Amino acid sequence: MKTVMSEKGVSISSKLKSALYLYDAYKNKGFADATRTILHHKRLMGYLTKYVGIPVNTADILEIGCGQIPKQVALFHKEGANIIGIDIDVPTYRITVPIFLKIIRTNGFERAVKSLIRHFLFDKKYFRDLSREYGQKVTFDKLDTRIMDATRTAFQSDSFDFIYSNVVFQHIDNVEEAVREVNRVLKPAGIATINIHLFPSLSGGICLEWLHPEQSPSAKVPPWDHLRENNYPVNIHLNKMTINQYREIFRTHTNVIEEQTVTEGERFLTREIEDELTNKGYTREDLLTRTALFIIRKKL
Repeated sequence: MKTVMSEKGVSISSKLKSALYLYDAYKNKGFADATRTILHHKRLMGYLTKYVGIPVNTADILEIGCGQIPKQVALFHKEGANIIGIDIDVPTYRITVPIFLKIIRTNGFERAVKSLIRHFLFDKKYFRDLSREYGQKVTFDKLDTRIMDATRTAFQSDSFDFIYSNVVFQHIDNVEEAVREVNRVLKPAGIATINIHLFPSLSGGICLEWLHPEQSPSAKVPPWDHLRENNYPVNIHLNKMTINQYREIFRTHTNVIEEQTVTEGERFLTREIEDELTNKGYTREDLLTRTALFIIRKKL
């Protein structure tokens, strides 16, 4: 899988700067914030209650893109749900020599080293914080996590009451096949919530200096650099789809019952930048919409 958004590649110095940024983000809880984890869990529980209306301990749930630390899988498991998390990354909530070697084989040496550093420097504290915020001890034992491609799952049709995914679909090449799979394995009375970080947005290039433009805009990297010169490419694979492309796919293959969007960056969108990017085919909505949440039911 191609991981670099530019033929220029990513320099060693950029990788080092990225590693330092990640270290600082974990150290200051930006990427390991137990409070935000619990708030997100409450939102997910709200969708299950509102749209499916069954007790969590009777629900069959699937998370697409559970990540190396399947936080929500652990919380739903704690509450008695039959929860499965899938991802292309090896889970690293515990690391042994065999697991470390498996990460190297599956996800590469660089990812393995990052996972090892994160595990020993930050994971134990995060797990303690998560249990404190939740009010009970949250464990990562006996979780059902599987390395699986979202476009070709191994589940039977009509398997899940609730399917959710948070900022993962922008990393999937064949989004149409992934959405078909969601529709296939979703139960007729079930619900799926797919939240997508949109590539054309100000933060959509995943440049670390623009991840939070309203709170900490970059003084170095030009806004929307990933759509313009792309002088600061990142080592992350993104499919570059626009919101209307996602809309067409979801509306074709599922029943979309609600769409929610979050905007950002209007104060950085000068007339010159807008004209430049309009000429490249991007709309104002593309440039200002950070995320889109599709709440969907099965199309029979």
